[in-house]
Amino acid sequence: MHAFARTAALALALQFPLLAHAIHFDVKVGLDGPVSTPGSQLTTGFFGDLPITTLPVDTLTGYNVFPGDFGDFEGGPRATDDPGFQSFAGALAAGDVLGYRALGTLQQWDAASGTWSDAQAGIGIRLYGGAPPAVAEAYLTYLMMPQYAPPNALANYQYYMNGTLFSGTGISGPDAAFIDGASSSGTFHTHFDFFIEGAAPATAYMITLQLTDDAVIGGRGLYEDSEPFHIVFNYGLSQAQYDAAFLSRVTPAVPEPSAAAMLALGLGLLALARRRVRS
Repeated sequence: MHAFARTAALALALQFPLLAHAIHFDVKVGLDGPVSTPGSQLTTGFFGDLPITTLPVDTLTGYNVFPGDFGDFEGGPRATDDPGFQSFAGALAAGDVLGYRALGTLQQWDAASGTWSDAQAGIGIRLYGGAPPAVAEAYLTYLMMPQYAPPNALANYQYYMNGTLFSGTGISGPDAAFIDGASSSGTFHTHFDFFIEGAAPATAYMITLQLTDDAVIGGRGLYEDSEPFHIVFNYGLSQAQYDAAFLSRVTPAVPEPSAAAMLALGLGLLALARRRVRS
């Protein structure tokens, strides 16, 4: 990290010591058009404790990039629940049901070559999303009145509860799952658990998601799916090593040195917060 970013990160951490107990960040969900209008597209933005107002954009794909960190103070050494998903009042219509769609393969950073490629065999990231409302309702019927439950109610529910697995060869389990339903004001706020599995070496890993209101997750199929977005996770790297992996995807897309410094500052704050909590 640049000297300016290190100095600024330290100064902010000392100025706001309580930030260490509140670090979290979300995928902000919205629409590019009016709510309940066919063809409006779901959008992703950033909301949380990092001191950035716009998301970095991946050089290769043009998609938004979110940071993530296995081993943060909420999740333990192989888990995290950030980023979450959040919409604000008026962003969606009451009762809109949204989910995620898992795309592509799990990508792994090679620090020696400075490149990304499909993850090694036996390594995975599992995301525990939710069962679509109809699947959850069928499961409740199975528990309370099994004679009235639809066929395969238990198996269908367990399929979603086993989570979505990203690997170097693709997606296993549900490639689309439920996130949440909007309240009467159009809001929701949800955090799911991400786990890294297998004999994963310490490095950075990247998954790709997309927001959807497709009927398969209980939605109306009214809105266009969002543009895909990436999450780049740190697993056991130093802050400088993770910065190198993260910035390898976005550096050419950051237009000004000050913007790059603010991004590095935000990533540095996460590391400072974790050290402060564990000390």
